[in-house]
Amino acid sequence: MRRESVIHKPLNLVDGQPLLIAYHLYKKCFSIRCFHTRKVIGYADRIIVGNARFLVSHSGRARVLREKMKNIHAFVQGEYQADLQHAYLAYENIMEAYYNPYKVSTFVDKRTMTPIHDAQIAILDKGRVYYTIAHG
Repeated sequence: MRRESVIHKPLNLVDGQPLLIAYHLYKKCFSIRCFHTRKVIGYADRIIVGNARFLVSHSGRARVLREKMKNIHAFVQGEYQADLQHAYLAYENIMEAYYNPYKVSTFVDKRTMTPIHDAQIAILDKGRVYYTIAHG
């Protein structure tokens, strides 16, 4: 089922723009930051980025474990690609990523629980993260 993105704050993104994306617990959507400034530039229910990397601050995770209170320390870094945003993605090898600071120390494949560090495309949709990797 195709689902249109809901943008909570207008985004003025350009192709190739590097972004950092994290899930916003209170707004129940994704918080989108400029990679260079680290400032929030918008919010969306759905965004797709290319050349994705899955980042976890180990000191941020340690603080979560110590204080038992969540903080923003895990991101998907990627490049904005306008042509991907409205396309229906029907990749054969889409997998779901998973991160829970109490259970794993890095993003992992949800099915196999093996660590993942990068992906060709990351699809952040309705609080979940999906990814696909290049073959060959």
